[in-house]
Amino acid sequence: MGSSRTFYNVSASIWECVKTTSNKEHGTVYNPPDANQGTATTSTPIGDIVLSFNFDPGQASVAYKIEKKPFIVSDNQIWDGIEDSINGCKK
Repeated sequence: MGSSRTFYNVSASIWECVKTTSNKEHGTVYNPPDANQGTATTSTPIGDIVLSFNFDPGQASVAYKIEKKPFIVSDNQIWDGIEDSINGCKK
């Protein structure tokens, strides 16, 4: 555990889109909902995925760290999913 990744070129509008999209598609809950730092929790049938996040509007970046995940879920699956959400919000 504890893998982390930073995504760049994430504006405030893209960040809002990512939070909205991940909530609609995966039920991800950002806590606190309107903060630049906190946790993002996604409940799955095999267990919760909990990420800490730090959105930096000045640098247009968001850093995530995996705090908890089911063993069967790979880090790359999580990172690829986040990257897909970010790219989808850039369009």
